[in-house]
This record gives sequence, C-alpha cells and structure tokens, in this order.
Amino acid sequence: MLDPTAPRKKYALLKWSRKYNAANPAHKIATPHGFNPEAKAIGTPAREFVRLMQHATGLPVTGQFDEATMRRLLPPGIRGTVMAKAHGQLGVHEWPDGSNSGPVRKYLEAAGYPWAGPWCAAFVTWVLKMCGFRRLPANPASVESWLEFGQAHGLLKPVAKSLHGDLWIWAFGGNPHAHIGFADEGVKGGIAYFLDGNVGDHGGTVTDSERAAYQIHAVIDLVKLHNLK
Repeated sequence: MLDPTAPRKKYALLKWSRKYNAANPAHKIATPHGFNPEAKAIGTPAREFVRLMQHATGLPVTGQFDEATMRRLLPPGIRGTVMAKAHGQLGVHEWPDGSNSGPVRKYLEAAGYPWAGPWCAAFVTWVLKMCGFRRLPANPASVESWLEFGQAHGLLKPVAKSLHGDLWIWAFGGNPHAHIGFADEGVKGGIAYFLDGNVGDHGGTVTDSERAAYQIHAVIDLVKLHNLK
C-alpha cells in the first residue's frame, strides 16, 4: 500500500539510527538489506528496521510507525508529543462507511459533540486534549470557531513558517474554514504534508498525505496555543 509520507518516516528512522550507532559503537544497528527510504511504501525491510529500533530502545516491538515509535523519531517537545499522538490514530475511520460515527465518536465527544457529524475539528480537539491542552475554542467541533479563536488570540502565522503540529485551516470551494488538520511537516515546493481526520477512505479516515499548499487559508501556531494562558 502506497504511503506518500513513507520516505519522511524512513529518513527519520535513518537519522535516528545514525545517532544511535554513534553513541553505541559496540551495538550498532545495521540497515536491513533492501531498505529503500525513497519508496512510497513501508515494506518488509522498513518494518524490520523499525523492529530493530524498537528493541534497542525498549519499546513494544510492533514493526509499525506507531505512537510510541513516532515519539522517539519526531522532534522533542510539544510538537513531537502532539504529532506522535496524531500518528497513533492513523487509519481510524468511520463505521459504517460514510456514517460520521463508529470509532470516530470519541473525537466528537471530546469536542462536546456527542452526535454523528463532520469530525475534522473534533479530531484535532481530541489529540490536543490528550496532550494536555486546555485553552481551546468554545465550540472546538467547528473549524470556523478555531479560525476566530486563532485570530482573537494572536495565534496565526505565515504559511511558509509552518512547523510540525501547527494547525492548518483549509479553504475549499470558496469556504475559508472548510477543514482543519495538522501540519505533519512544513510546506516544501508548494506541497503541504498534512495529517487530518475525516478525509480519505470510508467516508472519513485519519489520513497522512499531501495537497497543494495554496489551499491553506490560515495557520495556528501550536506552541503559542500550548502556551496560551
């Protein structure tokens, strides 16, 4: 299965292994044969590499880029914490398909919306609450509420300065607050690498992919949001 973010995850793993091998010359981890960081798929060599990393660091050996693993690979601090939590939800989707319900109800409930409904903002709310954020919009299930909150509290920043975990508010179809999700990385070459809820398969899935950056209407700085009193 293709994963547009696979190269970034695998390069993060390579970077980690180089640091680990430099610090542990007697217990170096060899890069598995056939490991290709450029391939847009996470195949057997990559999963074996993840298992070696997990074993070396005392993590549960799953062979997956799960939350605990991403926490080790992502930058330290609140940005890494938030994105590790978000990565741990990849693949969670509506059930039945197109119902806005099922496993995603936990996101809606976290945003004070216990009914089936669009859940991109609710997913963001759930992740942030799980990471200890307390200062959120009065109606966090609404993308418009997030935009107004960001504007009112001076949290907005230029798109070009987006970093891991910043909140991207997307404009689709003439709606300046059509959708919200996380910046998985900054914008590179006009492409924005995102991690969003309520997109993709099943009528809505937690998905890590890419789209054109010009569609970003506003950016909420994650660190400023975290530090908001």
